[in-house]
Amino acid sequence: MSRFMLIAVLGMFCLSQVRAGETRTWEGKWNNRKYNTTGPLKCVATSDDKGNWKATFTGLFKGDPFKYEATFQSKSTGSQHNLSGKATIRGHQYQWIGLMKGATLSGKYKSNIGYHGEFVLKEKK
Repeated sequence: MSRFMLIAVLGMFCLSQVRAGETRTWEGKWNNRKYNTTGPLKCVATSDDKGNWKATFTGLFKGDPFKYEATFQSKSTGSQHNLSGKATIRGHQYQWIGLMKGATLSGKYKSNIGYHGEFVLKEKK
């Protein structure tokens, strides 16, 4: 399960106009390249006025549900936001990068034990 959450950690998350305290939800799929697995992924994230996000990722890994908390930073560059973060999931260190452009949140992740992959999520309103 933790192999995907870097994710997240994802991800990666801002629209071109973000207000502090705003909560957003994205849904889509993650991919784990080490094991060639995939599954549904949902992210609910809240921003602050400094570009920091607190997020909860939920999804399924081989039919088993998972849930992880993550924090990350965003930096605006024109019409997109570049994202970065680190997370510890089940004792494993994850690094990830991503971007938010329009209603899409996407990211790539890797862990210190070889898990790596990506996710693409679309905003749900």
